[in-house]
Amino acid sequence: MLVVIFFILSITTTVYGRQSGSITALTELVTNGSYLVKSETKTIGYRQQELFTPASTLKILTALVALELLGPQFRFETHFYIDETQNLYIKGYGDPFLTSEEILSICSSLKKLGLNTIQNVYLDTTAFMDEPTPGSNNSTNPYDAPYGGLAVNFNSLAIKKDPDGTIASGEPQTPTLPMMTKLGKDLPPGIQRINIALLSLNDHISAPLQYAGELFSAQLKRSGISIQKDFQVKAVPSSLPPILIHKNSKNLEKVLYECLYYSNNFIANQLFLSCGLYKYGSPASLDKSRSVMTNYLESTLGLSPSQITVDDGSGLSRKNRISTEALVKILDKFKPYSHLLRNKEGILLKSGTMTGVYCYGGYIIENDNLTPFAILLNQSNNTRDDLLKRLQALYRLSK
Repeated sequence: MLVVIFFILSITTTVYGRQSGSITALTELVTNGSYLVKSETKTIGYRQQELFTPASTLKILTALVALELLGPQFRFETHFYIDETQNLYIKGYGDPFLTSEEILSICSSLKKLGLNTIQNVYLDTTAFMDEPTPGSNNSTNPYDAPYGGLAVNFNSLAIKKDPDGTIASGEPQTPTLPMMTKLGKDLPPGIQRINIALLSLNDHISAPLQYAGELFSAQLKRSGISIQKDFQVKAVPSSLPPILIHKNSKNLEKVLYECLYYSNNFIANQLFLSCGLYKYGSPASLDKSRSVMTNYLESTLGLSPSQITVDDGSGLSRKNRISTEALVKILDKFKPYSHLLRNKEGILLKSGTMTGVYCYGGYIIENDNLTPFAILLNQSNNTRDDLLKRLQALYRLSK
C-alpha cells in the first residue's frame, strides 16, 4: 500500500513540474535527450528547452509550412514547350511525384495535342539551383537521393537481374531503360533499388538528368510520338509559351501523406525547396527555403533561432536543432492535419531515426482530444518506445 501511495504522489508532483521518483523512472531512460507532453492543463517535461537533433520528426514542420503556404489542394507543375523546329522542352518545378505513370499520362496528353514527331528533347532544370543535399552521406541508398527541379521516380532506379544475367526494369510501370543495362552489370541477382545521383554514366549529363531523359523518351515513344534525335540539357527560350502545363494527379495533402508515412527524404526536400521557390521566386535555393522557415517560425509560432534551427526539410542534416518545447508548439499548429500521421496503437506518430538519434513526435488520442508530445533522444541507447509508454501511462494516470 505504501508503494502505491508513493507512486500516485510522484505522478502528481511530476505533472506540476517538480522533481520526484517518477521523474527518475522516466529520466533513467534518457542519457542525452528531452521529452515533453503538454495539454492545456498538464505538462510533463524534461530538458524541454534544450536543443537536440530531430531527424525525421522535422518533416512535421516541413509539412506544416508547405500546407499553410501552398494549400492542401496545391498541385506541382511541369511545363512543356515546342519550338518552330519541333524540339520539345521540359521544364521542371520540383514535382516530387514525377513518376513513370505520371510521365506516361503527360505523354498521352501531348499526343492528344497533335504532337507526333519531335527532334530533340531538351531538359530545363533552371527552376532549382544545383546545390548539395544537406546531410547526405553521398551513398547510393535511396534515402540519400538528392532533390532537383526535374527529377523522376524519386531519383531512384529499380533494376531486376536474373541469375542468367538478364537485366530488366524492376517495376512494371517503368520500361527497361538503356542505363539499367549498364548499371545492372555489377549488381547481384535480384531486384535492387538504388539512388542514381552519384553514378557516372555520361560525361555530358548527370545521372539524374539522363534518367529523366531516357524515361521521358521511352514514354513518348510508348505514346506514339517518335523522336528523331536525342535528349540534352537546355533552357527554354524566354519567348516560348508552354503548350502544356501539367498539374500532378496528387494534391499536396496526398503527397504529404506519403512523405510522412514512408518518411521520404527526397519528397520532403522537394517540398522544402518548393516553399522557397513559390515564396521568393526562381531559382529555388536552400537559403530561400531556410528564410521561409525562419520567418514562419518567428511570425506564426513565436519561435526564435535559439529554440529551433532548420538546415533542410527532411531532417537528414545533423545541423537541424530543435527543442521538445518547439516541436510541441509545431504539433499544436499541425492539429488540423494530424490525420496525415500514422496511427500506432492509439497514438498519431512520426518517428525520426539516425545513428545515435531516436525521436518521436505526435499526439496521444483520448476522447477525440489530441495531446501533443515530443521525444528527442541523441544517445546510443534507443529507449524511445519504453519512454513513450511510460509517458502515456503517466499522462493518463495524472488526469
